[in-house]
Amino acid sequence: MRIHIAFDECEGHGMCALHEPDLYELDDDGYAANADFTVPPGMEAAARNGASRCPMSAIKVLED
Repeated sequence: MRIHIAFDECEGHGMCALHEPDLYELDDDGYAANADFTVPPGMEAAARNGASRCPMSAIKVLED
């Protein structure tokens, strides 16, 4: 599983990191730090939860 975050849609609400801080990282300005990353094994539910919290729907969960 991979995560893709559309930087042009991210408005820096930080809800992904608030709910799943072990998976989603923010930069110093509160925006997503990584546009694409692989979800570590066992964190699939956290990935989906964080993505579902984005008010802009900027986070896409890509199933392998």
